Amino acid sequence: MSSTTAATGWGDSLQAMLESDPRTRDSIWQGVSLALGALADPRVLDAVSPSEGEGFDPEQFLLSNGALYLLATGTGSNNSAALVSAFVEDLVETARRLAARSAGARLDPPLLLALDEIGNLAPLPSLPNLMAEGGGTGITTMPVLQSLAQARTKWSDNAAGAIWDASIVKIVLGGASNSRDLQDLSTLIGERDETTASTTIGDRGSRSSQRSIRRVAIMPPDTIRTLPFGTGLIMLRSAPPIVARLRTWTDRPDSKELRSNREEIESLLRVPMPEKRT
Repeated sequence: MSSTTAATGWGDSLQAMLESDPRTRDSIWQGVSLALGALADPRVLDAVSPSEGEGFDPEQFLLSNGALYLLATGTGSNNSAALVSAFVEDLVETARRLAARSAGARLDPPLLLALDEIGNLAPLPSLPNLMAEGGGTGITTMPVLQSLAQARTKWSDNAAGAIWDASIVKIVLGGASNSRDLQDLSTLIGERDETTASTTIGDRGSRSSQRSIRRVAIMPPDTIRTLPFGTGLIMLRSAPPIVARLRTWTDRPDSKELRSNREEIESLLRVPMPEKRT
């Protein structure tokens, strides 16, 4: 069976896979099954089966300066992580092509990827490279991770290090419990001079005082771990570290609008799943 809309050579490639060594074919099929396994869930299949006029054009979306929100839960994302990753990767690749055609090879206005809980929802394979190279093309990437340990688990030790090193601004909240990471942060922040005074009393009541200077950590690991709620440790390139007070979203001028939007989204999530299409 052939199709006039298929790319040249696809049929031959598929036929070659079918006739390849069974072990090679099984390995390829396993990868395909993992990539498309999410479509076995009727809800996921319905979400990616648009009706007439519901298609998404990533290039048109970027050119119109649109805003896109991908919402998921940690449990629900297990079924759709591969598709969400593929969707975001396609959007990023489209942004890169647009940047290459733009003045200075940069998107204007830039694209912001605010990837909250990306490690739990849909770990992007290209995130390390995106962090390192995206800024030069006008793609600002802001991943929010629970910890460096999570990044090492979801990507790899080297990739997690690349993500960390490529982050121009690092914001660390309290509550971390990985002693290795806390010690690394303390070392990264640096040391300061601490002056100590000591007094010695001799046998005949004579007194002698001595002052000495020693190097101590600016922020020991336990200080970083116990940062109060609502504060964050900010590290910006070579600037000294800053402990800042963070503003909650309820204190923003548009908090009423945000609350209304949240209630609207929650009501949509409670809508029963549509009937399966035929």
